[in-house]
Amino acid sequence: MSTLDSFKAQVTSGDFQAQGSVAGSVTVTLIVGSSSGPITGSFKVKGGDSAESITSKILGIATTYDDIVVGGWAYSRTNGGGWTKAPASGKTLQGFVSSGIVLVDEGLETRFGRLLHQITVANMAGVDPSAFGISAGAGQENLTLKSLSFWAEDDGTPAGLSIQASLDQKVLGTPSHETVTLDIGIDTLSGVTITAPAN
Repeated sequence: MSTLDSFKAQVTSGDFQAQGSVAGSVTVTLIVGSSSGPITGSFKVKGGDSAESITSKILGIATTYDDIVVGGWAYSRTNGGGWTKAPASGKTLQGFVSSGIVLVDEGLETRFGRLLHQITVANMAGVDPSAFGISAGAGQENLTLKSLSFWAEDDGTPAGLSIQASLDQKVLGTPSHETVTLDIGIDTLSGVTITAPAN
């Protein structure tokens, strides 16, 4: 079985689990110029459920977005505030990979400190960020995925993914366009638990 076929089989299995860390950067373009800052966080996936906590720092201001999807519900909050609850999109990582989307093994490249297969999405048109637990936060608009790559070992074991996205929002009251680049490394493929928020 090829690396790509094995990767697909592992990700789409009913008991697929993964958790790890998020690292990246955000570049904000304002009327008066541009600025950039770091992004850190964590993520979990268990079947169709997911949980992410991502903190970005721009112009000295840190903002943390938490998103949890459990069953048919999606929960989100900003900076530790109250949770909002809405019906989940129904789109999941497993569903995305098994949807017939064309994935291409681009060969080996060093990522996360080791040599991995880069598996890219051939056509980004219509790719929904919510399949990866990513949603627009309060005041954010036009969230769009620009590129998406999965990373896998030779035997197809998932090792992470890289995402570039863009969105619009106001920073210090000024309209801005942001480009976000994320590397999401997988630390473990078992023992993941995801629960809905208490409130």
